[in-house]
Amino acid sequence: MTTLGPRATVNGATPRIEYHQFKLVDLDGTLDVPNNWPQHSRIATAAGHGVLFHTAGNDFHPFVRLEAWPTEPPRQADGLWEVAGEAEFLSDTGTLLLREWDSGPACDPISIGLPGAYRLRAYCRGRAEAKALIGQEMYYEGVEEWLLQVWPLTC
Repeated sequence: MTTLGPRATVNGATPRIEYHQFKLVDLDGTLDVPNNWPQHSRIATAAGHGVLFHTAGNDFHPFVRLEAWPTEPPRQADGLWEVAGEAEFLSDTGTLLLREWDSGPACDPISIGLPGAYRLRAYCRGRAEAKALIGQEMYYEGVEEWLLQVWPLTC
């Protein structure tokens, strides 16, 4: 059996992080921010037409890889990532945009397929190191790394 790879990728996006957040949003969509966000510990939170991400660092630029898959991708091997989370969202356009905390674009839009319901799996590492740099350094790149994998939900 052949394993399919991602149909599209964005590699090396570096969104500017303030208030410990960045987001992935449908190109024409708005987010429905949950009342208690970001006070909880989840790294990925469903928000209607997108997903909110909670970083451990602040005032920096993490490295982010975004992958659009035709079906659910294989899970990453244990030990590669410190934490993982999942969320479901809707896409009315089939195109997503990684956005900074103030909604500025962090990269070019990515086509994920047809409009519909999607699932996202987020992986992150470097959180303790990024948290330790709060108040020490500002707007550095890297340290916290993210892998975001998106695929359509099937009924």
